[in-house]
Amino acid sequence: MELTVEPLKVLIVDDEYLIRNLLRMRIDWEQQGMSIVGEASDAAEALAQVELLRPDIVFTDIYMPKMDGIELSRILMERYPSLKIVVVTGHDEFEYARQSVKLGISDFILKPIRASELLQVTTKLRALIKQEVGREYELMKLREEMEQSLPYLRERFVNQWLSDVMPEDELQEKARFFGIPISSGEPGLRIAVMEVEVAVPQAKIAAPEVYPHLSEPYHQTPRTYQVQRGLQQQHDQPHLSQHQTEAHRQPAEEIHILLRMVGMKQVQAFYPQDSQTIIVMDPHNRIVVLSLGTDTEFANQVQQLQEELQHTLKFEGCEVDVTVGIGQWQSGWGKASVGYWEACRALDYQAFVGKNQVICFEDLVIEGGKRPYHSDAQLLQQLQFYVSVGAGEEAVLLLERMLSVPFSDVSQFRMAAMDVVTECQRAAIEQQLEGEHALNKEAVAAIFTANHLPELKSMLEQHVRAVSDVIQAKRQAKEGNLIDRVMAYLEENMGNAEVGLSSTAAAFYVSSGHLGRLMKKETGQTFVEYLTQLRMKKAELLLKQTDLKGYEIGEQVGIPDPHYFSVLFKKHIGRSMNEYRNVKT
Repeated sequence: MELTVEPLKVLIVDDEYLIRNLLRMRIDWEQQGMSIVGEASDAAEALAQVELLRPDIVFTDIYMPKMDGIELSRILMERYPSLKIVVVTGHDEFEYARQSVKLGISDFILKPIRASELLQVTTKLRALIKQEVGREYELMKLREEMEQSLPYLRERFVNQWLSDVMPEDELQEKARFFGIPISSGEPGLRIAVMEVEVAVPQAKIAAPEVYPHLSEPYHQTPRTYQVQRGLQQQHDQPHLSQHQTEAHRQPAEEIHILLRMVGMKQVQAFYPQDSQTIIVMDPHNRIVVLSLGTDTEFANQVQQLQEELQHTLKFEGCEVDVTVGIGQWQSGWGKASVGYWEACRALDYQAFVGKNQVICFEDLVIEGGKRPYHSDAQLLQQLQFYVSVGAGEEAVLLLERMLSVPFSDVSQFRMAAMDVVTECQRAAIEQQLEGEHALNKEAVAAIFTANHLPELKSMLEQHVRAVSDVIQAKRQAKEGNLIDRVMAYLEENMGNAEVGLSSTAAAFYVSSGHLGRLMKKETGQTFVEYLTQLRMKKAELLLKQTDLKGYEIGEQVGIPDPHYFSVLFKKHIGRSMNEYRNVKT
């Protein structure tokens, strides 16, 4: 829809009535989308009129009593930067009037005033103002869209804060923007991560009308599942016929999403109007509670919240599991990523203690007095990288290093095994492995029941090597003749000066870094070296077989800059083009 602009308001300033009247009568202002809202005979009156009428355009003479038009323009531009000013001047005053260019004057009109010139100026100003209004309108719409997106942007910022080590100045600035009360004087933070899960039988009937506050469409179409919330059990549940049940059967994932949404709302309701508590959903669809300030009753509150969620989030015929991991109290805002990582590791420990628990990171010491096991995040990240690129030998060597640390008992090295299996699983998911290739359940079960470290090391080594080998085989099959196809592509397209590593990688749907590494591995040359050599061979052939000039050959091989082409040719061939052509056979 086209943006409509109200008639532009014009003020005429001149100490001569005849000039003011001439400007008024010279053109049809209404037809130009403008309206003369006032006149002034001197600068003082003009300043008052501008303050009162707020015109869009001011036409002003240069020579007026007390204050000239240039000084008036300077004052007006300082006070009203968006105001458009047109200076009316004679030929003998034009050089003096040019001083106003530095002030930002929009245009000049020479006396005697001609209608054609006036129309030209007004048309230009109308277009300029309409363009500026359009930009302001678009900016306003963008601000509105930003306001609507603010909750999402805030959640994304918090997740970035939890995942990365963010510089304190950047953290402070973004936190202020999103209304998060962070200051250098605050004592610290503590983080809990909640996981809500349910095993949904396929035949279950669902009726999300029980949660009318979540989504309006649920009231319009019968669903095939029925979520019951303890606090709402007094409501009669709607009945669905067998026909409706079969016709509207929904996937289990929809139920999981619904339960997480309900859980999220309950957690938010648990901390009403609490500016010291931040609640977001992390990228793994887990609810994260970040408590700012002192560490007093946080763990007790989370325990109470877990019990409430487990009691109220009910699914017909099934129990909903609510498991929570809590990180240690961190003494600075910059350590949020550490607290989040600890909470996630504590949550992972449910594999040993079971679901529906509140697990604190500091309680992962198996027996009192023994040193707790601490995962090495850097080594785990490196292990995941080696596995994900199929580097089995490197992964096994790193595994030996990781398991060389002293363990207090079997439980501790099982925790280390859980870390290794988790990273292998992440690598498998990242590489989109499926089925048993992604997770050999029998092998993993055997690992977690191993009672001796040598036995565990052997099984872990086999597991790491197996996942790495599958990934490597998949990568090799996928890459196949990629380099051959790239070479053929470059042979065909070398004459295009735009062809380069990025464009070629995009053409084959791979990353630039990956393609560059493959080229180096397969050809012994970098991408640029290979392409340049290809172009030089083609240029050498054209010199032998044609009478094309040097710059024409450069264009045909994709190097349109004659000087650069000449330099490259001499560097690669060892002679200039003229020398080469003179001795060609």
